[in-house]
Amino acid sequence: MNQIHEPAIVAKGISKTYEKKTQALKDMNLTVNKGEVFTILGPNGAGKTTFLRILCTQLMPTSGDAHILGYSVVNEPNAIREKIAMVPQDAMAYANFTPWDYAYNFCLLRGMDKAKAKKNAEEALRAMLMWDMRLKPCQSMSGGEKRRALIAATLASDAPIMMLDEPTSGLDAIGRRNVWSTLRDRAAKGNTIILTTHMMDEAEMVSDRLAIINKGELVIVGTTAEIKKQVPYRYRVIAPEGEIDQSKYPEVTKIGDRLVVYLKSDDDAIELVRDMLKRGVQAEAAPVTLEDAFVRLAGGELE
Repeated sequence: MNQIHEPAIVAKGISKTYEKKTQALKDMNLTVNKGEVFTILGPNGAGKTTFLRILCTQLMPTSGDAHILGYSVVNEPNAIREKIAMVPQDAMAYANFTPWDYAYNFCLLRGMDKAKAKKNAEEALRAMLMWDMRLKPCQSMSGGEKRRALIAATLASDAPIMMLDEPTSGLDAIGRRNVWSTLRDRAAKGNTIILTTHMMDEAEMVSDRLAIINKGELVIVGTTAEIKKQVPYRYRVIAPEGEIDQSKYPEVTKIGDRLVVYLKSDDDAIELVRDMLKRGVQAEAAPVTLEDAFVRLAGGELE
């Protein structure tokens, strides 16, 4: 992470109320540092996209303000737009456009000269594994390929602040990991990345820090390790429901016909798994996950 003590984004008291008094955000205070990958997690409808749209100057807050590289989203939106690039969650690729059209022309629209635009477009398309299909019309591409073309355009911009709303939605495992690697590389070069996701493995793999929001309010900010510590257990064991005496354990979660048993030590986890194996019952033990912490902090069950 680069220049971690210098904020790239500072949001203070951001609230947003839509028509019919629907409150999407309530008094959000958040700082994103330069050169970090910062992820926003939350259940559906938590306010993630609303917050990103405010930072991108697409939406005015009802109250509060945010400063991006020192510029106010309320009072200086044009200055901010020169510093940011975004992949919206619901962005659609035009049928006749090619990945090259997106990456190269987006650079030209941002004021780059042709030589730099060509260089940036090629680098971004290669990073997204799309160089061989750079001239392929988007109408003949899969949904995941179209998504990668849009991400490539944002990367080609080399904007100091890049915002991606659910960037890997629809991508296969290889495509997702490639995006993760590219985002980490860009952050190492000094770009600030802020993204939203509902995928716990993505948040855990790519983030320097992350925030959990729920019902429009900030719940917690920290590293993955710091947030996992909010779970008062270190390990969990998954086993068939009928094979566990739930009364012996302080916290057990039911998922279908399986139980997740939370335990405070690895010795307790090993003992439980050993007991299962002696009886010929399949069981598995692992440290608590970010998803465990998310469910505990955001409330309710994951969809």
